[in-house]
Amino acid sequence: MKRPILALLIFGLLLAASLSWWYRPWATYSPNVMTRLLAPEYRLHNFRKMESVFPFRTIPASNEPFTFPSGQASLPQQFVHDGRMVDTFEFMLRTQTTGLMVLHQGTNMFEQYYLEATQKDRFTSWSVAKSVVGTLTAIALKDGHIASLDDQVKQYVSELDGAAWGEVPIRDLLRMASGIQFDEIYDEKFSDINMLFYRTFLLGEGVRDVIADLPAEGPSGESFHYISPNSQILGWVLESAVGKPVSEYAAEALWQPLGMQDEAIWNLDQGGVELAFCCLNMTLRDYSKLGQLYLQQGVWKGKQLLPEGWVQQASHRPEPWLAAGNGYPERGYGYHLWVPKNPDEEFFFNGVWGQTVWVSEKHHIVITKTSVDPLFREHMAEVISFMRAVSQHVSGQAEGGPG
Repeated sequence: MKRPILALLIFGLLLAASLSWWYRPWATYSPNVMTRLLAPEYRLHNFRKMESVFPFRTIPASNEPFTFPSGQASLPQQFVHDGRMVDTFEFMLRTQTTGLMVLHQGTNMFEQYYLEATQKDRFTSWSVAKSVVGTLTAIALKDGHIASLDDQVKQYVSELDGAAWGEVPIRDLLRMASGIQFDEIYDEKFSDINMLFYRTFLLGEGVRDVIADLPAEGPSGESFHYISPNSQILGWVLESAVGKPVSEYAAEALWQPLGMQDEAIWNLDQGGVELAFCCLNMTLRDYSKLGQLYLQQGVWKGKQLLPEGWVQQASHRPEPWLAAGNGYPERGYGYHLWVPKNPDEEFFFNGVWGQTVWVSEKHHIVITKTSVDPLFREHMAEVISFMRAVSQHVSGQAEGGPG
């Protein structure tokens, strides 16, 4: 009789310990909250409140906030995609748009929020953060913190000397061409990218520790393979080069000079390291300033923030293996940004679930769209058609054309 009671007691203690670990009532963050990040009933809220899901570091608003002058334009009622007419507002509803902003020549022509979002909400970036890390790398190069894009990782991160990462040039991190073995398949429960999240947030391992020993599967600089660890390692190089955390450098090098209006946050692992491959959270208006900086070829208020020619180099790569069709049929890659198939002076920042900052140099347009779209992969080509139609329509209206 005593044995069943003892077994029941042990089971109860183990259950209590498991529930305590899962819910962690003593801690700010718990696996219970982290694992429901993408659940349909929570994600709309979570994508605007990531500070309640993961640790973070604050990026203060600029001391001299900049506001775009206001204009007015409408969106096209329809646009053409794959030979058929698509209703614009049906598309925006179907792709679960939370915010849309359109700039023409630096004037705010259209700004709307949906699904209960507001202009004060901080929308999570997902992989748009990669483009921000690439932008900060460019600034560090211009300011001499990084000597050359051909420098190897080990020249800045001594901890990776002897690891496969150590031999990779910075340029190959930017081009997603490190040759490191890793699979970025979100739909497979035990893929490398999902294991990265499990180990970082459920087990509390440092994000750098999780990826530091990844092996090479081939030489770097020969083929495109989009993986988030490239951006995480780039963030490590950047931090070592400038001597401060990535978010602090972002505050100094981007937030202050661009006049970011609102406080942003960057989510961290449990050791205080920025998730450089994702999880920057900022307002729609401030995302748009990043696009406008690129439209203006890295110049802001007369000051050259990015290296001269950087935007051209980043968005017009000559490598044939970076063109559309090498990994993704509807888009190719540059220096931590995307280029649509058959580009017409266009490129964009992009993150999963439908986060996009689109730049059309031809039309002098920047479009920022935040979303909570579970079918973002299926909608990618349609998003490009939408962006092109809006660019042409709004620029036509602004310049007195047919629109």
